[in-house]
Amino acid sequence: MAAPSWSSASGVVAAGVSCLLWALAQWLARGNLDGYHDMLENYAWAQAWEWGTHKHPPFFAWVVGVWFAIFPQTDLFYHLLSYANVAVGLWGVWHLGVRLGLRNIAPVAVLLLMWCLPYTTLAAKFNANSQLLSLWPWTAALLLASWQERGWRGLAYSVALGVLAGASMLSKYYSGVFLAGFLLPILLTASGRQWLLTPRPYVALAVFGLVLAPHIAWVAGHGWITLGYAMDQGSGDTQWGYVLRFALAPLLYWLPGWLACVAVCSYQQAQVQPQAFWPLWWRLAVRSWMPTGWSDALFWLAVAPWALTLAFGIAGVAELSTPWAIPIGFAFSLLWLRNLQMAVPHATAAALRVLHRAVWPVLATIVLAALVLATGSARTGQVGYYRPSAEAAQAIAQDWAQRHPGVALTWVGGAWAENALLSFYALPTARTLPGLPDTYPAHFNPYPNWSQQAGMLLCPRGPVRPDGSQPLPTLCDQQAQQWLLQRGQNAQPILLAVQRQGWRFPHPQTFVYAVFDVLPQPAPAHRLP
Repeated sequence: MAAPSWSSASGVVAAGVSCLLWALAQWLARGNLDGYHDMLENYAWAQAWEWGTHKHPPFFAWVVGVWFAIFPQTDLFYHLLSYANVAVGLWGVWHLGVRLGLRNIAPVAVLLLMWCLPYTTLAAKFNANSQLLSLWPWTAALLLASWQERGWRGLAYSVALGVLAGASMLSKYYSGVFLAGFLLPILLTASGRQWLLTPRPYVALAVFGLVLAPHIAWVAGHGWITLGYAMDQGSGDTQWGYVLRFALAPLLYWLPGWLACVAVCSYQQAQVQPQAFWPLWWRLAVRSWMPTGWSDALFWLAVAPWALTLAFGIAGVAELSTPWAIPIGFAFSLLWLRNLQMAVPHATAAALRVLHRAVWPVLATIVLAALVLATGSARTGQVGYYRPSAEAAQAIAQDWAQRHPGVALTWVGGAWAENALLSFYALPTARTLPGLPDTYPAHFNPYPNWSQQAGMLLCPRGPVRPDGSQPLPTLCDQQAQQWLLQRGQNAQPILLAVQRQGWRFPHPQTFVYAVFDVLPQPAPAHRLP
């Protein structure tokens, strides 16, 4: 094949600029973080720095904590974290391609992933699923490095393999399916089987166990709550609708990159050997997903997570969630290009150059689309776009300071996880608690001495209705009032009305937030004898 017309440096620049533009596009088009408050939930968990939570393993929350120990706590920098995570994952895909002997196609394989939904639109919401975009490719690359290298280098790669495998499990237990899929390339390839006869896999396994041990101890000491949450994802029955959606995920999530790859190669081949385009397209489309044989390590790395997940779903072990598919396709573009290169080498060489040149027009389209989406959301008054999370946090913090001068607000409970907006946007030292501070699930990551410190219960009520009527109290309000009355405290809410202003928000909407003060109770007086 002809030498590629780009350097490694130009590929890094293209991928980096892509990630930066996607972060800016998401910040511009969304107006807020995600509508389910997953990203605020991550931040709230990051405040505790525990080895577990009541829902998920903790690694992705630790990443959030480290990031915001360095960078400002704003929506833009949170989106930058999301796409920095993507950039790290793309770098891992590049190294995986090099380890597989596919250095010449690795740059375009990376760029093709930047056209696929998991690495673009879906990556904007940083959570347990998207965290795996960075961890899985590097773990796969380190598996190959561990069995390809010898001596101290091989042992060092094995240690790194164990660390990243552990980090994957500490991000989401679903990574167990990904790690189980390693058995296929290990057992079906000669180099993999030879690796099993060395100390390296057992070093990796030992390190993996050491990384997981503190988390396992934490879970065991907290009633296996995190594992119980994961097990609740399965009903014991096969949910065929979820199975079908997950079965189609490789096409639904990676369709733009796959279509571009196959279409350009088909067109280039049709120029070399004039023939009907569509029959050629169908032949190459099928060929792009095929293995070269039972010992095809790339094929098994690419397909095993998807196939094993489907098997578990069919068996009723888990109720499959389509977002679980976000990290599974890290090796798909390498597989497509490798197979097409074998089938039509000259056409693929030309296609690589075409696909590389298409990067900048695609990025320009992304910026244009972000402007169109932002304009549409602003003009049509989308509630999620106009939700004043940052403005509400500032207003609540200022209101507290005026009503309680000199009294530090040390914790905030209420509507999890939207209540984390106060800590994220205004008061980083205020600890966010899920719900009420002395009830489930707050006691899994307890805040000591909360009753001796000033706190608040925050209950967002939503936007004022179009007819001007106020939003009704929520279940959060009812629970807060009942809890306060039981403790002899004032249960009257303080209502704050907040709007977003500025050029991005031409049709302001008023949102109402209810806050309930929780003041420390005075210690009982000691009577003199």
